[in-house]
Amino acid sequence: MKTHIPAPTCSRFLFSIIALTFGSLLFSTASPAQNVNEVARSGPYTVNLKILPAESFHGMHAEMKHDGGAAAVAVNGPQHPNHHLVVFIKKDGKPVEDAKVTIAYTQSAWGHWKQLPVARMHVVGKGLGTTHYGNNVNLEPGKYEIRVTVNGQRFATFRITLS
Repeated sequence: MKTHIPAPTCSRFLFSIIALTFGSLLFSTASPAQNVNEVARSGPYTVNLKILPAESFHGMHAEMKHDGGAAAVAVNGPQHPNHHLVVFIKKDGKPVEDAKVTIAYTQSAWGHWKQLPVARMHVVGKGLGTTHYGNNVNLEPGKYEIRVTVNGQRFATFRITLS
């Protein structure tokens, strides 16, 4: 027994498929910033690299408390950062609250290195146990190499791809 779908039902079915496909394409391009969470070593230090959506340091809804190092890059500032590139440093499993950290990065397409102005911060209301280092930055999609040095040790290297 053959099943016959009347023409109007068939065209509505095709229209529904096309609408769903187009809608999923629209929503996939509007997705939030990609999160990265990678771990490497710099001498005796464990370095946990995180790349998150840009975070606020100022105002009533501040997520981060700036407590040293370079000036924090404002979310709504002239640099228009789209990511929060930070590292959490541990030694013997304990957070390092006062390290000298450098972060340099390059995108394959550029071929030249940029230094991230490293601010020391912690999560508002969570205390110094959440101390981490980095800043808000504008990163375009692509492949990156990131090098992190802690207290003059050999750098930890991260190779990531942002989409």
